[in-house]
Amino acid sequence: MRLTRATRGALGVLAVSCLSLTACGGGAEESGTSSASGIPTPDVACDIPEGNVDGSVVDTSKVEGEITFQTQGLQTDFADFFQAKIKEFEEANPGTTIKWTDQGGGTDFDQAITSQATNCKMADVVNVASSSILALSKANLLMDFDVKAPQIGDKFVETIWNSTNLGAQDHHTALPWYFGPYITTYNKDVFQRSGLDPEKAPSTMDDLLDAAAKVGAAGNGDYGIYGSPDWYLVAQLHGMGVQLLNDDHTEFDFADNADAVRYVTKMAELYKTNAIPKDSLTGEPDPSKAYSNGNLAFGTPNASFLKSIKDNNPQVYEATGVGPFPTNEGIKPVYEGQYVGISVTTQNAPLAMKWAEFITNAENEYAWAHDGGAIVFPAATEALDKIMENPPEVAQDPVFKAAYEQAANAAKDAEAYLDVFYVTGSVQKALVDNVNQAIRGEVSPEDALKTAQEQMNQLLDDLNS
Repeated sequence: MRLTRATRGALGVLAVSCLSLTACGGGAEESGTSSASGIPTPDVACDIPEGNVDGSVVDTSKVEGEITFQTQGLQTDFADFFQAKIKEFEEANPGTTIKWTDQGGGTDFDQAITSQATNCKMADVVNVASSSILALSKANLLMDFDVKAPQIGDKFVETIWNSTNLGAQDHHTALPWYFGPYITTYNKDVFQRSGLDPEKAPSTMDDLLDAAAKVGAAGNGDYGIYGSPDWYLVAQLHGMGVQLLNDDHTEFDFADNADAVRYVTKMAELYKTNAIPKDSLTGEPDPSKAYSNGNLAFGTPNASFLKSIKDNNPQVYEATGVGPFPTNEGIKPVYEGQYVGISVTTQNAPLAMKWAEFITNAENEYAWAHDGGAIVFPAATEALDKIMENPPEVAQDPVFKAAYEQAANAAKDAEAYLDVFYVTGSVQKALVDNVNQAIRGEVSPEDALKTAQEQMNQLLDDLNS
């Protein structure tokens, strides 16, 4: 038995661009469907246990045997934590074995999991990011939690849980694990030198861009904002109120959006007036390095970068102010997260489900965020509330404490912003490359957005052909 065209298409694009769009939605239609449950059955080259796709709930009262658990880029820094959790679980469940494997993050991971999925060798329980979860869900390769484990999502922050309803019938296919809501970080000293209030972070994206312009105009050799929007462009456009896809996520239609044009226009003006470092559009796309030099007003929107600033330049770190991620009126904050899914082809669903529940329960999500050594936030509501009351040791100084508080507050109201799932890989590159051309003044903002939209939609056409 071979993969259907829809399944091949979804996963093939995942390997190249980490994108799954309209064509992969056909996986549920072309694949078989269990009459008892309505769960689509992927057409794969291995037998799928009937209990994985029927209408029954997975019984975890008695578990035994062995499963595999694959994470993304965690073994090097966090081996002790996961080895301890595996030992704890196995001791509490005699006769079970959790075999932990780890793949490098980013494109390498996406390509690896694609190969594993298409060859029916994906781990029983797998850690997936937004760049891969959508394709795997639409290709029906992840367990349907709404059918197989009702109420399992009750423990998670509602908006984060709702972001995982990516499977057939809008069912949930992954458990939220940890995430990082976007915030604002800025250099108070640069603000002071530029005539800005060092104790007042911008509240909207327009405010942020206006502040960046004032920094450049002050003529002190400071820069307002790093130019390369490589990995947070989508979030900034969201902050402006721009929706990149139409409502049913079948077509990109942002080119004529006035707010998108205004954003690119303002970025181009900043570049022209030296409020953006000239080499930031052609060099290293990591603004944290530039921020640590002490002459960049705004750092990255990811709270995790604060650790590197503290290590590289304590003086700049001490001068760092923190605020909520700026969004224009009516726009909710966004976040990036990691998730845990179960392969629909697992031969040991009870053990896989019990382990997935275990590693994502409130106690372990709290332990991971508090003691694991990572600057992340738990997705379980109880764990998130607890870490607010008792932040990790690394967050005891004023800057980290403020960052944790801002991120945790944002998490409770963060929006399930699906554009973040769709605009990855080559699709993201098409957007970024064209926007960067406009920022450098090589093309108009209108033409850049139009070309980007055409190229991004061409990927949809290629996927459908």
